Amino acid sequence: MIMRKERIEHLLSDVTCGIYEKETDVALALMAALAGESIIMLGLPGTAKSMVARRLKSCFKDARGFEYLMSRFSTPDEIFGPISISMLKTSDKYERVTEGYLPTADVVFLDEIWKAGPAIQNTLLTVINEKIFRNGDREIRLPLKLLVAASNELPTKGEGLEALWDRFVIRLESRSIRLEQNFKKMLTDDDEYASDVTARNPISQEEYAEWKKEINEVDIPDSIFHVIFSIRRALQAVRIDDDEHRSVYVSDRRWKNIARLLKTCAFMHDRKEVGKTNLLFLHHCLWQEPEERNPIRDIVVRCVFDDESSKIADIKGRIGDDIRRHRTNPLFHGASDYSTEIDQLADSISDMERNVSDNIFVSPEEKKFITGYLKEMYKALAFLRHDLMKLED
Repeated sequence: MIMRKERIEHLLSDVTCGIYEKETDVALALMAALAGESIIMLGLPGTAKSMVARRLKSCFKDARGFEYLMSRFSTPDEIFGPISISMLKTSDKYERVTEGYLPTADVVFLDEIWKAGPAIQNTLLTVINEKIFRNGDREIRLPLKLLVAASNELPTKGEGLEALWDRFVIRLESRSIRLEQNFKKMLTDDDEYASDVTARNPISQEEYAEWKKEINEVDIPDSIFHVIFSIRRALQAVRIDDDEHRSVYVSDRRWKNIARLLKTCAFMHDRKEVGKTNLLFLHHCLWQEPEERNPIRDIVVRCVFDDESSKIADIKGRIGDDIRRHRTNPLFHGASDYSTEIDQLADSISDMERNVSDNIFVSPEEKKFITGYLKEMYKALAFLRHDLMKLED
């Protein structure tokens, strides 16, 4: 029987065929869809932001999409459907014809989101948060699985856009292709890569509903809350550069939604409880300004591996104390079984490293950064083993 993670990886492989360096973006968007959250992509035009939404649609069986480029002249009719003239005449009801518009779509892409007027943005607050659209005197439960918004700029401060910005739990910076070999492939590929793809074995509506229930049952153990609390405290003083430390605000609502994402991440990796390496995508959910992303990533990585770092420091301190006792009393060789402790700690770090390598939400660039961080821990363990030799002299 195919494991869920393998199923997800096959889906992602299908929908990312022909696009480059967007695998992590698509994976995060799929996680957002399964968690019932929304995502925003910030970046210059031509960086495949709309492609993510189009490709994601094929992950779901018989899914319908809707996309629209906002402008300051956009009207609610263009997004939610025109007013039904016949209903207005016959029943004196102000209802929209929603077929083919956002209220009937499973996956929605709204480009230049901040250019929409207040009437559209206010409606989107309820659409994103509650998956409800009020049509006349009726409330419609939307089939919406994912709303992907895009812009080449942050929302302007002081214009009342904070509530809508807060609704986008995952925030991604969409960048141009970096690696030259991928850039060459993109240039030499034919235009078919831009068309819709067909994913093998897409997620059915019945599966989607069942998965939502199973995600609810995923446990968040106390050890994970301990890491979350550490991250939350560290956000009060994020080091942007040598001269600036900044307090980064994350609302309680966002933390609630993040908890749902953590459960979804664990679920997609065939886990029944959230593990520490499932937290490694959190920097995409916590920044307010783009320059905060990497410093917050450093905070998340440090907090995820904080227990292991603390254990290394503890063992180092105890070995140092025993070495000093050994120098004054050569017959003293230490009471602790340090070799076993170090081996167990090395195995724990190695297991986490494998989990990082298998994590579909950690990009190759981020895996390289985390691997460098873990190399320093392995180096510290090697020094501990070297120090043990001094107790045997």
